[in-house]
Amino acid sequence: MNFRFLLLIMLSLPVASDELELVFRESHFLGQYRHEIYINTGQYIYIDDHFKLDSDSKWVPKTPTLKTKFLNTDEQADLINQLTKLGVNNWKSEYPENDIALICDGLSFTFYLKSDKLNVYSSGGCRFPLNYEKVRQTLENL
Repeated sequence: MNFRFLLLIMLSLPVASDELELVFRESHFLGQYRHEIYINTGQYIYIDDHFKLDSDSKWVPKTPTLKTKFLNTDEQADLINQLTKLGVNNWKSEYPENDIALICDGLSFTFYLKSDKLNVYSSGGCRFPLNYEKVRQTLENL
């Protein structure tokens, strides 16, 4: 078998095309805490950064918790299926859709997901899409 023939066979094999890119950010208006989750080329990174109060009830920064792991193709496909079942494909691009009379001093979020099956961008503050908490918990528990 010559090298060219072997190369042509290898190039014709199916490639896992369901690669997942994901960005999830959640933070408090005053910076009291933030959660960030990133998935790219199978690498999962979770940052959990909370502040705490000292004895004088003043905010004191704490070292963020960092969790990383590799998600194989099956785990990525399973995550996409879970997120689809939770309805992220129906999320609007912005919450709330109308900011009249909205005072945003609470949580804000950004959610971006791109795969062969899903392409979602959604963001907002003080208002959240259906199953938002379940999506956040699913991503944090990977």
